[in-house]
Amino acid sequence: MFQACLYSKVNQRPYLPVFSLYNLNITILKSSLLLSLCILGIAIALPIQADSYAYITNQGSNDVSVIDLSKNTVITQVPVGKSPVGVAASSRLARVFISNVDGQSITVIDMNTNKVISETPVAGTPVGTVLSPDSSRLYVADWFEDRILELDTSDMAVLRQVKVEKAPAGMTASPDGKHLYVANRDSNDVAVVDLATFRITSRIAVGNHPFGLTISPDGNWLHVVNVQDNSLTAINLQNDEIFTVAVGEHPYCAAVSPDGKTVYVTNTQADSVSVIDVLKKKVTRTIKVGSFPEGINYDNATHRIYVANWFDNSVSVIDARSNQLEATIPTGTQSRAFGQFIAEATH
Repeated sequence: MFQACLYSKVNQRPYLPVFSLYNLNITILKSSLLLSLCILGIAIALPIQADSYAYITNQGSNDVSVIDLSKNTVITQVPVGKSPVGVAASSRLARVFISNVDGQSITVIDMNTNKVISETPVAGTPVGTVLSPDSSRLYVADWFEDRILELDTSDMAVLRQVKVEKAPAGMTASPDGKHLYVANRDSNDVAVVDLATFRITSRIAVGNHPFGLTISPDGNWLHVVNVQDNSLTAINLQNDEIFTVAVGEHPYCAAVSPDGKTVYVTNTQADSVSVIDVLKKKVTRTIKVGSFPEGINYDNATHRIYVANWFDNSVSVIDARSNQLEATIPTGTQSRAFGQFIAEATH
């Protein structure tokens, strides 16, 4: 099994539709009906996602815990492939994409029904996942084959692939959709991939064993977590300024506030989250959470931070305005939630 907690084995890298004529005719009939109703002035209630949800991958129980963030309660457990790790949630598509590392597959969940609609085999070891800003493409990091796959989210076909460096892990796409940033754990750098050509244009040296990373909403700052250095490297993508901030023991993943001024880092062996002021370039607060925290996301709607705890089988909820632990939500076994696991409400 791909175990995240057994970091002593790092050298072995173990961490871790057919559109038929019938459907076309039905679509045309539905469209005509909707148009007629609109002309008659009859109100039509289109389906929207009224609340935000979190989709927590549980590597030990081979499922995903779905949390209603308005109630901070698990509403269902969705069985997926073997050893789910990575997650990429899209409110635009109403889909959640899950990487199953031992199952060598990508599971797709329908947010409207919380049911699996497909499972696509992936040759290799899929770990990190991230969507393009328009959700048309899914990028998957193949841990052992040192490559990134690009998949079409409409049919899950592999479109392109690019070799990066050793043990690609976390990824993030620039808000303008032009670049993909890949943390290569065993080569201590970040590969910058041009998404137009799908080629590496540059590499950015960071600390030892970069794993999780995040980008500010304006696309100006890239934040990279260095596991063995117990640090975070902040990179200004506009002027190439780089600075490093010491965090807790064995950091793993990071999330950034909507204004880009604050970064939150999970420290797996300190059971804490470091709060970093980007302008001051220092940790301003350390918050105790559950045991062995890994994945972390910021919920823009509620200004809460959600943290998946591997050892505690739980999610910690932090109020970002007070930096206080607010709640703990029981989940499945060995919660990881590596990636964008929150799907925010659509209005």
